[in-house]
Amino acid sequence: MENTEGSFQGLNDDNIYFQSWSNAGEIKGVVLISHGFGEHSGRYINVVNTLVPEGYIVYALDHRGHGKSEGKRVHVNQFTDYFEDFKTFENIVRDKHPDLPFHLLGHSMGSIIANNYMKMYADQSKFKSIILSGTGSAPGPDINGVTLFMSKIFSFIFPKLILPSNLDPNFISYDDEVVNAYKSDPLVKYDKISARLGAEMFKFLGKMREAANGISIPVLIQFGSEDQAFHPDSRIPLKEAFSSKSVDFKMYEGFRHEVYNELKKEQPLGDLKDWINKHN
Repeated sequence: MENTEGSFQGLNDDNIYFQSWSNAGEIKGVVLISHGFGEHSGRYINVVNTLVPEGYIVYALDHRGHGKSEGKRVHVNQFTDYFEDFKTFENIVRDKHPDLPFHLLGHSMGSIIANNYMKMYADQSKFKSIILSGTGSAPGPDINGVTLFMSKIFSFIFPKLILPSNLDPNFISYDDEVVNAYKSDPLVKYDKISARLGAEMFKFLGKMREAANGISIPVLIQFGSEDQAFHPDSRIPLKEAFSSKSVDFKMYEGFRHEVYNELKKEQPLGDLKDWINKHN
């Protein structure tokens, strides 16, 4: 498998890092990944190892303020800055693969980005599908109410103020190796969040159903039954909000937030592979 790295000038000339994975031989499709809060593109190797052997080339960027990209850590001036960067990223990848079908996969905060991006910025006719992992349309019990309140209060007064996220790293998976790697990864910053990013994230979380109403391409939603990052009662309303006539809704019993990094990850990864193959 070949792993290539690159970068581009994003909004405000910030350097945005991205990487891709592919095998030699014919490529039948492209998958773009939008990662979650506090993490980075390198944490999607299980997805890469599932899709690349199927003939897909996988591209993932590090959102600004995350991973190897520039920008103040876990901060954004406006949530739409992510969309602007992603549009440039999409255009770069399309220039490389103008004749291939495209799919968009977003996890957690990345699902908020992907869903709203698809409605607000993307040409849906150029995408075969959108996949949302660890998603919902309202904050869950794992999201600290004090952090949410403080983010709203300080967003306009001290937008760059760094607040504790109060996230327990065990929320991502029952796999201790995954959790320990997450905690020790120098590129993962899960324990802090800026006031502005917190406020903006929850603002666009509130737009998830509105965005879904404008999406007509096939949709796959994957989440764990014990994922508390999004409110459990917000998922069915999100599913029902999509305009698409093809919405697959898959809950994995006993899984936490990162279904692709769980102990029984083979099931959601297999479902992802089969679903993309079906809709490519």
